[in-house]
Amino acid sequence: MKGNSEKGKVLKLIRNSLLDKADIPYSNLDMDSNIYAPINDDPVMVFAESIVGNGGKFVYCKDEEDMINKLNSLIEYRNWSNKILSYGNALKDYLQANGIHTNQMEEEKAEVGISLCHSACARNSLITVTSNQVDNEFGKLPDILIVITFTSQIVTDLKTSLNQLTEDMPKFITTLNPNYLLKEEIKELYLFTVENIIQTN
Repeated sequence: MKGNSEKGKVLKLIRNSLLDKADIPYSNLDMDSNIYAPINDDPVMVFAESIVGNGGKFVYCKDEEDMINKLNSLIEYRNWSNKILSYGNALKDYLQANGIHTNQMEEEKAEVGISLCHSACARNSLITVTSNQVDNEFGKLPDILIVITFTSQIVTDLKTSLNQLTEDMPKFITTLNPNYLLKEEIKELYLFTVENIIQTN
């Protein structure tokens, strides 16, 4: 009976609070202005500094051929052949066509994983991955994660990144935080960033 009495008191408090609505304490509060200082530097440079500052490794590639060459060199140097899991069949086929073999092993057995991404946030290096890039949501991540991003995908903030999803809404969205990943889940993070914006000056 005591439990019902306590429950009744709580429900009465909730009911009364809904009936007696208080005035908004800060009626002139601006919820639209940007709380961050504007980024005046090149977003790619800000992103690179943020990734390195969080303990990741930033690899700049002048084009896709350069990316394949650098990826091949890293795989050979670290002896990762037959140890890489590709997240997404499209990426697997692309790498295969360029001489990089990736396995379809179970995720928990993968030593190295490689993925595309939807976008990367320059301000805090958050990386957004969706079902448009990978076939399944990330389960247990490998010890080493390689993410391929293009310079055109690097945006200033997460809001801009999420706004770009409206035209082709994916089944799932995952945001990777390099700072958390490197402390809690993985040992190494590589960001291969491929230039795909034509320089006009």
